[in-house]
Amino acid sequence: MISGLLIERRRRRFAEADAQRHLLELTHLNRAAAVSVMSTSIAHELGQPLGAIQSNAEAATLYLKKNPPALKKVEQILADIRKDDRRAADIVNHIRGLLKKKNELESREFDFNEVAQDALKIVRAEAKKRGVEIDQTLAGVELPVRGDNIHFQQVILNLAMNGLDAMENCASGNRRMSAQTALADGSTLKFLISDSGPGIPDDKLNNVFDAFYTTKLQGTGLGLSIAREIVEASGGKIWAENRPVGGAIFCFTLPLSRQA
Repeated sequence: MISGLLIERRRRRFAEADAQRHLLELTHLNRAAAVSVMSTSIAHELGQPLGAIQSNAEAATLYLKKNPPALKKVEQILADIRKDDRRAADIVNHIRGLLKKKNELESREFDFNEVAQDALKIVRAEAKKRGVEIDQTLAGVELPVRGDNIHFQQVILNLAMNGLDAMENCASGNRRMSAQTALADGSTLKFLISDSGPGIPDDKLNNVFDAFYTTKLQGTGLGLSIAREIVEASGGKIWAENRPVGGAIFCFTLPLSRQA
C-alpha cells in the first residue's frame, strides 16, 4: 500500500509539472498573439520618441554651429533627448518582458499597482488607435503580491483587449474603458476593468472564462481562460458581470503577500 501511495504521489507530481509546462506554453503563445495584434500601435508609439530624438539632435547641431554656440539651448535639448530615450527604452523593455519565454513560473513580491500601470501603458496606444479613452485609478497604498509579475500583466492585457474588442461596433464617442485597483480589505486586493460595449448575455456570464469560448470571428477563446488559470493559481477569484448602464465589468481579487 505504501509503494502504491508513493507511485501515486510521483504520478501526481509529474502531472502537476506537465500541467504547469502546458500553462506556460499557452500563456507565451497568448502573449505573442496579443503583441502581434497591437504591433502597429506599438510601432507608432515607439516612433514618437525616436522621431523626437532625431529632431532634437538636428536642432542641437544647428545651435552648436552658431557663433557663439547656444549652449543653454543645447542643454535643454539634451535633457529632452534623455527623456525620450527613456520612454523608448521603457516601451522596448515592456514588450521584451512580455515576449520572454519562461520555462518555469517565477515568484517574487511586487506592487500590483506598478504591474497594472505597466500593462495599461502597453495597451493605451492600441486603445487610442481604436478611439477609446482609458480612465485609470490606482489605489493610494502599496498592494504587495507574490507571484509572476509578467503573468499578471498578461491577465490585465487580456481583459483590456477583450474590452476593446467588445466596443468595436460602438459609436466613436461612446467607447470608454476604466481600470481600477483597490484594497478590498487588509489582506486582499481587487482589480476591476469595465467597458461600454454591449455587455454579456446573462446566460453566458458563467461561460466566458471557459477554454475556446468566444463570440469573435477571429478569437481563439483562450485569453479569458488563461486569465482565470493565472488568477486562480495564485489563490484569487475572477468573475464577470454587466454594468447597469450597459457594458461589462471584469473583476478579480488576489491575496496580498503581507498586510497592506
